[in-house]
Amino acid sequence: MNTNEVAVGSRYRVSGDLANGCHADGTPRISHDDVVRVIKRITNTRVILECGREFIINDNLKIEKF
Repeated sequence: MNTNEVAVGSRYRVSGDLANGCHADGTPRISHDDVVRVIKRITNTRVILECGREFIINDNLKIEKF
């Protein structure tokens, strides 16, 4: 599913890369996660969930209606 097709405020299964803090040299720490949550907001580079996780919009991002 494309981010343009997502209804903000609805529950989706989101799988992909997320920024989880940063390393000592300032580069972002990237990890992979798969969760079912309500999408709170979508920016140009991130999909932000109700729990605060920020998934990076890239080729690894997968969104499915739950």
